[in-house]
Amino acid sequence: MAIDWPAIEKQFTADVADHWARAQSIGLECPFDVFEQLFFDHHADHYLIDVVRSVDWGNVEWADTELSGTVLRRVAVPRLYQHAVDEARWRTREEGVQDVRPAVMDQWRTAGTWIRAPILVAGEVIGSSLGNECLVGFSRLGNLLGLIDRQEVPEAAHHRVWLGRSTAKPVPVGTENLGKI
Repeated sequence: MAIDWPAIEKQFTADVADHWARAQSIGLECPFDVFEQLFFDHHADHYLIDVVRSVDWGNVEWADTELSGTVLRRVAVPRLYQHAVDEARWRTREEGVQDVRPAVMDQWRTAGTWIRAPILVAGEVIGSSLGNECLVGFSRLGNLLGLIDRQEVPEAAHHRVWLGRSTAKPVPVGTENLGKI
């Protein structure tokens, strides 16, 4: 059984821990932080749902990894969310990171990175030939890019991200219909 977005959404409850447990009961395996940011916080985000509707989340393996600013500069962003990245980048480049939460400001000032790792997937997860694509954390990404532009954070510095990769075996091109002939 594919574990697609509608299957996860059917398990929704207003309590994140209950929602996560219910999604796990249908076979979804992902870290709680990924689940909360992607499937709980964005459960009603119809544009994101359109981007990821056909993903079989049962074939996605998550890794808490680090990517350099150089790599993060090349992360793709869904078109509708590009403005959030661009706005945060511009504002940060012009004025520095702005946030009403003192913990966020302290983290950027002392560590030069975000508190919570954004959610990225490798292109093959969403059927794209692009490299990694950001699904959650657009303002965080924009803030980082702005700080790199300002040369307050070195481009070579590494930053934590959740990266989802496909575990499905690729179908060789031209053979997808062989069994149907």
